Amino acid sequence: MFKAIVIGGTGATGRQLIRQLVENENCQSVTSIGRRPVLDGIKDDRVVDVVVGSMNDLSSTQEFWENNDVFFNCIGTTRQKAGGAKKFVDIELGISKESARMASNAQIPHASLISANGANHEAWSQDWLHPLLYRKTIGQKEQTILSDFSFKMVTIFRPGMLIRLMGKRAWYDGITERTGVGIKVDILASAMISDAERSNKEDNRASSRYFIGNSKIKASLRSRI
Repeated sequence: MFKAIVIGGTGATGRQLIRQLVENENCQSVTSIGRRPVLDGIKDDRVVDVVVGSMNDLSSTQEFWENNDVFFNCIGTTRQKAGGAKKFVDIELGISKESARMASNAQIPHASLISANGANHEAWSQDWLHPLLYRKTIGQKEQTILSDFSFKMVTIFRPGMLIRLMGKRAWYDGITERTGVGIKVDILASAMISDAERSNKEDNRASSRYFIGNSKIKASLRSRI
């Protein structure tokens, strides 16, 4: 049995993750920290839904981080949605760092994070050239659980294009799925939970794992313990 805490629970992958955690018999409870309610506001006995005004300082939520076994970072946005380069970095990197700090302070042993193919915290970038900014920022986001704080176990998922399963599917979703470029977010969520279950059985041996690319993520489900 394990207890989970999630940020980004209202996003495409996060909402799939929380739904699957609620249905998972090995998950004792799920805590969501976010600016909006999860599960479309529907109450569930196993979900602790913590709604905050800002994700930039989570000190007031410390009690909710205690006694959890895995921290899932499902935060994700785009430059356009964020409203510019600075806000994009503030969300992807700033919120990730603050949340990792809270998880580390609560001595949560396992941190699991959604990254992206090509992430590189040492990459050269310019704010006006978003592909390079994205690559570096997501790489820096990884560092929030790899080196900025102390976790006994770390898992990084680097998927390709995400098929969001929110509303009407885009015309190209089928093409990206068939060619392996895209991966459905429910599959990614399942892989994250499978990894958490596996890690929970390993008695928190110090390690870090990367699942790079859609095929590796899908393969991790086939080798599920």
